[in-house]
Amino acid sequence: IPYMSIYGSPSRMIVGVGSAYLAKTPVKVKITNVKHDVTYRHPLNPNLYTIELSHGQFSWTIYRRYKHFIELHEKLWTYRATLKLPLPSKSLHCYGIFTLSTTAPLYYSTHWLRLSTTRVSLICIPNFNATKTHRHRRKRQTSSSVPKNESKIPRFPKTPEIWVSGEDLENRKEQLNLYLKSMLRSRMYRGHTATFEFFDLNFFSFKINARIQTTEGVINKRSGGHKISLDLCARCCNIHDIRIKWRTRWFVVKDTFLAYLDPTQDKIKGVLLFDAVLNVLHQAPSSKLVISNISRSLNVDCWTDRQAIDWKRAIEHSYNNLCDGLTSPDIRHSSFAPPREDCYAHWFVDGRSYFEAVADAIEAAREEVYITDWWLTPEIYMKRPITHGDYWRLDKLLKRKAAEGVKIYVQLYKEVEMAVGLDSAYTKRTLVDMHPTNIRVMRHPDLSPGETLLWAHHEKIVVVDQTVAFIGGIDLCYGRWDDQKHLLTDIGADCTEVDATEEQGKPRVPSVQQTSTGLAFAMFGQMTVGLVEQVSKDQAPPVPKPPPDSDVEEKQESGCYGSMNEASPLLQQTPGHYPVDESRATEVDPSMHLQQYKNLVNKVEHAAQAKLWIGKDYNNFILKDLSQLDDPFGGKLLTKPQSLKTHRHTPHNDKTFHTDVMDRTKMPRMPWHDIACMTYGKPARDAARHFIQRWNYTKIQKAKKGEHISFLLPKSYADDAFNIPKDWIRPEAVRANVLRSSCEWSAGISEVDRSIQNAYLSAIEQQHFIYIENQFFISCLRDVQVRNQICTALVKRIVRAHRNKKAFRVYVVMPLLPGFEGDISGKSQAIRTVLHWQYKSINRGPSSLFEELNKEIGAGMAWRYISFCGLRTHSELMGKPITEIIYVHSKMMIVDDRLVIIGSANINDRSMSGTRDSEVAMLVEDTQFVDSIMAEQPFKVGVYASSLRRRCFAEHLGLLPDDYDGTMATFDPMTHENGIALQDVASESFFKEVWTKTSAVNTTVYEKVFCCVPSDYVRKLADIANFQRNPLVESDGEAATTVLQKIKGYLVLLPLLFLIDEDLTPDAMTKEAIAPTDLWT
Repeated sequence: IPYMSIYGSPSRMIVGVGSAYLAKTPVKVKITNVKHDVTYRHPLNPNLYTIELSHGQFSWTIYRRYKHFIELHEKLWTYRATLKLPLPSKSLHCYGIFTLSTTAPLYYSTHWLRLSTTRVSLICIPNFNATKTHRHRRKRQTSSSVPKNESKIPRFPKTPEIWVSGEDLENRKEQLNLYLKSMLRSRMYRGHTATFEFFDLNFFSFKINARIQTTEGVINKRSGGHKISLDLCARCCNIHDIRIKWRTRWFVVKDTFLAYLDPTQDKIKGVLLFDAVLNVLHQAPSSKLVISNISRSLNVDCWTDRQAIDWKRAIEHSYNNLCDGLTSPDIRHSSFAPPREDCYAHWFVDGRSYFEAVADAIEAAREEVYITDWWLTPEIYMKRPITHGDYWRLDKLLKRKAAEGVKIYVQLYKEVEMAVGLDSAYTKRTLVDMHPTNIRVMRHPDLSPGETLLWAHHEKIVVVDQTVAFIGGIDLCYGRWDDQKHLLTDIGADCTEVDATEEQGKPRVPSVQQTSTGLAFAMFGQMTVGLVEQVSKDQAPPVPKPPPDSDVEEKQESGCYGSMNEASPLLQQTPGHYPVDESRATEVDPSMHLQQYKNLVNKVEHAAQAKLWIGKDYNNFILKDLSQLDDPFGGKLLTKPQSLKTHRHTPHNDKTFHTDVMDRTKMPRMPWHDIACMTYGKPARDAARHFIQRWNYTKIQKAKKGEHISFLLPKSYADDAFNIPKDWIRPEAVRANVLRSSCEWSAGISEVDRSIQNAYLSAIEQQHFIYIENQFFISCLRDVQVRNQICTALVKRIVRAHRNKKAFRVYVVMPLLPGFEGDISGKSQAIRTVLHWQYKSINRGPSSLFEELNKEIGAGMAWRYISFCGLRTHSELMGKPITEIIYVHSKMMIVDDRLVIIGSANINDRSMSGTRDSEVAMLVEDTQFVDSIMAEQPFKVGVYASSLRRRCFAEHLGLLPDDYDGTMATFDPMTHENGIALQDVASESFFKEVWTKTSAVNTTVYEKVFCCVPSDYVRKLADIANFQRNPLVESDGEAATTVLQKIKGYLVLLPLLFLIDEDLTPDAMTKEAIAPTDLWT
């Protein structure tokens, strides 16, 4: 039975046809024992029958008394009687009758009707959707024409139990055994709800984790019990106890969770995940249990003391034997999930390979896709160059999979709109409108009293079928797609240089991607209808709409030639062109038209590779933050840094072209460096479990009674179907551990999870080196405002290495400037505030890393052990050399080429404390090792960690081959000579002669040619103007080009003396000064 059917409409398939059972699989039943009760607690039903059942790989045991057999028999008898009722003459809906199933036999269709005598009964009505032949056949049949072998109820022993003597007890057992077997042979009775109740089954019994045995049954449940207050009133006063209710629910115990359903609707009403603090409390003799985990204490009443004990044993059996380590009290790093042995993982450097892998995984999805991002833009292109139109655009991809029946669940950070312009509301509307049934989106947290306003859901996860998971620092949004080239420009093949001083409103000159594609398809359309005219450079042909039955229309609709939707109107008529003279068109040589068409097709192939960043995706967040995200292909055009005086206006409703937010001919984009990873199997289950916990918590908060939002259920860890598709990336064998930063507000848990920080602190204690890439470095010693211990751990480890006279290196790569809009020379308060905290952490003040090292190991000695660098690149724009920083957004640490942590967590309190931003990361430890060298000594390094570190170093130091295309075929870090040269990063020779020397030379060249900031030559803001007065690129462009040839890679020194004489704290009465300090740290 398909797993995803649990999120369908189970009430349509509960009774009448037995569709909740496994296909073509019998249900076997046997009464194995009968025990006479000598305590006289059940005088009318003294005998307790033990019934064993099996169905496929499932087997379970139930206990029943004679009264339960009577209840079953009476309900089945009533059901059979309803089949002979005459059909109503009025509309069925007047009587509350609704269609139940379309898979019933042809001679009747099943419908359900609530009656006072039974919970659900069936009557027969004509199936008006059947064929004419079947309708005619049913006109001659009545409801009494149900075959006798289907409707006949087996013989039932009616002698009361109190009259059955001990000698006849065995005979009674065989009679009841025969009754059950005969009843199960009837499809009508086998699928009735009364049968399901009797056998402790429901619609989900054979669908949720089909390989795991289930314990099920009806229990009374008390409302409430959440450890986190879910409403404002409960936080202020204790009125919740007044609203407590007891409700009857169908409980299901699985391997790693307990779920309960509404038995009248078979809708999941709650899920309780098993975790390390799970406890089941029972005080005998009592029928009540208290089941508690990290999120909730659930009070239930099991009717009898014996049933309470049975339920307790069932939960403890799953808790102790089936949870695969989730309930262990001593999980490493205090994570919610244990380390997973014999797993597979793969890394991604920069967004290109990551986006492609995510797109391929979603395309291969069969059941469900989970996505959670800090920022998600639906119109992002996942595969580039764009050679398939909109086929690989994220919104089109999700829509296509939803139409195939795949469930898409998306969780977004609900931002404070005045502070962060993410427009998650637009993202939600866009995604849900594409497929309201199969795409569900929730935003969190609500900005209501009592909710957090300062913290964000910062994690970035994509999980497909709970089998493959992507974790890292890359959001599926604008600006994240990049590759090892880190291009600054993306003009296009035929882009005409436009002067920024031209008149506003003058039509923009479209690039070849915007014109030649349309021309080629226009030509094809005209050829189809015989209206082709010669095309010149000054005049493009209009685009007639293809006939309804033409091949062009079919291919356009199918996506073969690109989308015909509003976002990509390549076939719209170009404004300002003249209409075609049909009389002339018929006189032109058709062969010439064909040749023109071929030429234009060749241009289209070239144009497909001309633009990599479309519309708002071409941006520079420091020069200009994005706005109008609800108009992804429109908006104002920025032509000068920090100036909007000169722009071209594109009408909001005119989406003929992808409108840029920056003038590509005058402003470079900001390249983006990032890291992510993927994993298969059990770690992917763990990532999905975290997503499910967050989703279910958000549903309780925002849509508790909303049937359109479903509770999610985790799949079983016992599932061995973790085979990696042959055409997917071949991963490395590793040990993986999913980590997180979560707490009350973010996941509804009562205990803070800061396992990411714990893993960082543990990893820093390793032997030879630490390599860190991170967006921030805010961590101080003995500071009441910055509490994370990363800096303290680094200092202790370096001091230990110095005192032991052991080689130990720490490499830190981070952004040269914070990624906030503004000009540092214009006193951008946000940039200055972040710089203040970062420099305070690194080298300014008594709580900084360098000050502490100077005190512990001697002044100036710290540079022997630790290096801080950034990334910068250069190019040419319209023939003039330009430069821009490469924004480091990674959140990664590699230790000793054996251990890697990749995730969404920055080095600051926001990410590490667990009580602020929610984060997810994965700790990967190698299990495959190869020979290498470390600190000039033989050393075994892991394939996963070492290949990732060498790949990053090769990019930063300019050692990637010129023909590198992002694959191992063109550069294998473990076997290529440039990769081998990077193996001993703990040695002094590499640290000084390669890493430090390369970054120093690059820094010197950039400062000489461009006089770019940040720079150590700029100690005050007032120095910026003097420093940038006479760059070489302005005075001697040819000499500048020659000097730039000395640059290798992207590595430059982080200017630790930049603005050292300036007070970087925010000015009084600014919004940055008014904001709490915790916001920045």
